[in-house]
Amino acid sequence: MAAVTPENVLSHSQASSNFLCTLSDNIYDIRFGTFRLREMNTNQTLFEFERDFYEATEDSRFIQYSFPAQFLNYRSLGTTIHFSVGDKPVDNFRMVERHYFRNSLLQTFDYIIPFMMPNSVNTHEFIYDLPALPDELVNEMVRNPYESKSDTFFFVDGKLVIHVRAEYNYSA
Repeated sequence: MAAVTPENVLSHSQASSNFLCTLSDNIYDIRFGTFRLREMNTNQTLFEFERDFYEATEDSRFIQYSFPAQFLNYRSLGTTIHFSVGDKPVDNFRMVERHYFRNSLLQTFDYIIPFMMPNSVNTHEFIYDLPALPDELVNEMVRNPYESKSDTFFFVDGKLVIHVRAEYNYSA
């Protein structure tokens, strides 16, 4: 598989239809645990699941979310993620998340954590400032479940180590 860089994924014009790295590319043994999504203005929890740090499987790399249509009106979200790191230090942990509706890019989020110690457990909150979407687009997204998609790419020192794909239903 050819090396995938942040610049590569930032040039994508549509969601990936397959994974751009293998599970074995995660040589840092980064494992995700509890995840919480909240609306920042009211601090309302919208989605949360608690779990132990798990080793990713092919099935866990693809997620389908269901949210009410109201979700598309929020302007600021926070995601709190707990994750562990294996025996190697992690330098320049970069998350690039791209959201699409059909074949159109809606938003890109790009975050960097400069360093994580080996054998550590980490908690980080990513803040998402969201654009106001045109009513016509919101209506289309609600009427077409799972045509809203995202790719989340995790890099260490510019090397892709984790890729997660998701689809969204806003008519739940």
